[in-house]
Amino acid sequence: MVELKRAHDPNGYERFIIKTEEGTFKIYYGSDLCLYWSCTIPSDEDINNKYKYTITNENKKIYNIFNDLYDSVVTRTPFKHFHCGDNDKYYLYNDHGLVKNDVIEWHSDDTVYDASSFVQIEKDTENDNFIVTFNKSKVLCDDISPFSTFTVMFGTGECRYAPYNATFIEMYRKLGEYCEKRGNRFSKGSSLRKKRVRKR
Repeated sequence: MVELKRAHDPNGYERFIIKTEEGTFKIYYGSDLCLYWSCTIPSDEDINNKYKYTITNENKKIYNIFNDLYDSVVTRTPFKHFHCGDNDKYYLYNDHGLVKNDVIEWHSDDTVYDASSFVQIEKDTENDNFIVTFNKSKVLCDDISPFSTFTVMFGTGECRYAPYNATFIEMYRKLGEYCEKRGNRFSKGSSLRKKRVRKR
């Protein structure tokens, strides 16, 4: 079962915590106003190079939000009613492109491509779910990728895959809209007290 929880950071920005059978990952804005995806590694577990999470179709609302994201990218429609046509086809499907064998692969915008952490989103049509995989970054040197991380940055200014960062920003908005309709509860129905945080 997939669960969705909304929290707030000290500046009042929403953080979305998605819990699956395999564990949890977060979607949030950083202090630099860029969007981030990050997975939670259990403290008692040896760190692997990748972590996978399954978005099942048991919760249709959350499943459909991921489906909208996936379809917007693979159909080259980053904005509603705006199709990129074939102009960015090579850009999307080359060796460093955003789509590889029908799998979205976003490399973090905060470092060079070959060292970056990246997240993959795969549509498993046989089981009717999505597989989200976080891949650890590589350590290169003190100036470039000085430590390993699973956190993936989606740049809101300079961005490797613009304009498709808009698609992920739209997904963040839909998660907030869904939580608002449910009164900030877990998606499966466990109630949480709504918390208001004053912006500083």
